[in-house]
Amino acid sequence: MAVRIPARQLGSALVAVAAVAAALPALPAFAAQAPAPAPDQAAVAASVSCQAGGRAYFSPGLLPVPVPRETNVQYSGQDRTCSGSMPEGGQIATAKFNGAFDAPMSCVVGGGDVPTEGAGTIEWKTKGGKSLKSTLSLTISGQMFNSATVDGSVTEGAFAGARLHGKFRVDLLKEGINCAGQSFFGGLKQAPFDGSFSING
Repeated sequence: MAVRIPARQLGSALVAVAAVAAALPALPAFAAQAPAPAPDQAAVAASVSCQAGGRAYFSPGLLPVPVPRETNVQYSGQDRTCSGSMPEGGQIATAKFNGAFDAPMSCVVGGGDVPTEGAGTIEWKTKGGKSLKSTLSLTISGQMFNSATVDGSVTEGAFAGARLHGKFRVDLLKEGINCAGQSFFGGLKQAPFDGSFSING
């Protein structure tokens, strides 16, 4: 059997509940906030310009003949000056560009009409003394003894996802006498290279 509460008693109970609620301290209202997204270093816009230079090594050595042979070229870079900053902060002081690719070459003819694929790295140093590294995927085109165009992307490390563009020069014409002299010892095996490159995200 349902118990019926007189209206007068029910009204008194509701008044008591309201009085207790009014006596409680007010609680602050919290608005739901989404967590702040973590910074994505790869998404940070990059704009870096650097000089490049060092020694280029050839295997097998280059011969003073008009018919080139398939040659492995290794760019072994030295520290060169840069302008720009790292994605995570810090001004860049120097960069060392290293690269490797295969192309038909001789002391007379460097490179071919078809672009060739290669790989490389950049070793960075900041003005604060920090060292970082980028791994590169490269496409090389042009006559290597005159001016080679290097395009590619950063696949790992600092500036991952950014694009690279550079111009590199190995002046084999200046090495002509040396090339002829080295032909009896397997060919010219090294020469200086220089140039510049930029990184843009």
